[in-house]
Amino acid sequence: MRKIYIVTTYTGTLLSYMIRNISKTPYAHVSIALNEDLKPMYSFGRLNPKTPIFAGFVEENINQGLYAMRQNTMCRVYSLEVTDSQYENLKENIKKVSSNRNEYDYDVKALVYLSINKPRQKEYKYVCSNFVAGMLEKSNIRILNKPYHEVRPNDFYNLEDLTLEYEGLLSRYAVYEDTYIGKMVEA
Repeated sequence: MRKIYIVTTYTGTLLSYMIRNISKTPYAHVSIALNEDLKPMYSFGRLNPKTPIFAGFVEENINQGLYAMRQNTMCRVYSLEVTDSQYENLKENIKKVSSNRNEYDYDVKALVYLSINKPRQKEYKYVCSNFVAGMLEKSNIRILNKPYHEVRPNDFYNLEDLTLEYEGLLSRYAVYEDTYIGKMVEA
């Protein structure tokens, strides 16, 4: 068995504020990581941390990009045990998207459609929650009871199959070799 990590965040940007208010949950963005130090996290989001206009497949890091600019980003880090086969499938599926990132786009229209309960499915287009759910679905990791294109960030909030490892400031999340996951970094 292996562990993967699902990270929900709220940065406080205008877009995340709008998503959070529509979804009525504390977190507006979802990423997935293959290791406990969350380096990197994979998602669909801003390509340039200063503007949401250009978005697509991203490899995020806790203290870089938008998260470096938004030190008060709140998060929840969840873990999920998967089989070795599921882990390898997930790793390969993410690698396929990463290697072909120019073929993928951020699906701005999906944000609008999800907000009015009319999800849409478009090949090679994702929002963050659709990407994470799609990678899980393609890797035979079944934790959601709906198709990936219907998944919203709030669908990961308190999901029964996930174990909450940490909640707090993303900038304070750390993993130490001799201690446990999710320990706060001393200020």
